[in-house]
Order: sequence, then C-alpha cells, then structure tokens
Amino acid sequence: MPVTKTLRTLQASASNSAGGTTTGSGLDLTEALGGLLTAKITNGGTGPTVACSLFIEVSGNGSDWKLFRQYEAQLGNSAVTQFAVDVPDTVMHVRTRFTGNTGQAVTVEAFLQELTSI
Repeated sequence: MPVTKTLRTLQASASNSAGGTTTGSGLDLTEALGGLLTAKITNGGTGPTVACSLFIEVSGNGSDWKLFRQYEAQLGNSAVTQFAVDVPDTVMHVRTRFTGNTGQAVTVEAFLQELTSI
C-alpha cells in the first residue's frame, strides 16, 4: 500500500524579538491525515531573561484559533530546545505561535511531517 508523506513549513526559521510574537501561517489539513509537528527554539549567545513559549493552535475554519498544546523552551546561553508533537487526523487546521521571551531575541522554526495519503 503506497503512503504519501509531505514536509510542510509552518514557520520558516526566523528571529523572534524580545517581547515579540512570531505567528506562522495556518496549514489546512482537511484533506490530510495529521502528522508530526516538529519545532525548535534556539537562544542566542546570551539567553533570554524569560524563556520563549511555543503555542500550537488548531482551528475548524482556519481563522478561529484555539490552544492545542503549549511548551516552554530552556533558558541559557545558546540553549536549543526541540519539540515533537503528534497532530491527530481530526485536526482541520494547525499553526504555531512563538512568544514570551524577554531580554534577548531567539530563533524559531516549525515543520509538519504530514501524512498526506494512504
């Protein structure tokens, strides 16, 4: 039985400024079977005062977003925090939002290893 998997970008690598928010574009999963969301938050040479948080949000219509999961990165100079979260086939739309770091910018990114078809 052939299986199709597709790597989808939720948030290309970007700098999230101190006190800022980086929100990825929503991904339509209405014709997909879920997938594995992976994300990474990388602190700079001087870590933030308060850690950056990853919010994974879901929606039934692509515009009314609700919190699905929330995670917090590590503090520390040059610390790298990685996440892997299963997105079930019942989710219709998904996106990521990174926010909460103070004092220093951090680098963020997120991808979905989408199960496109079986």
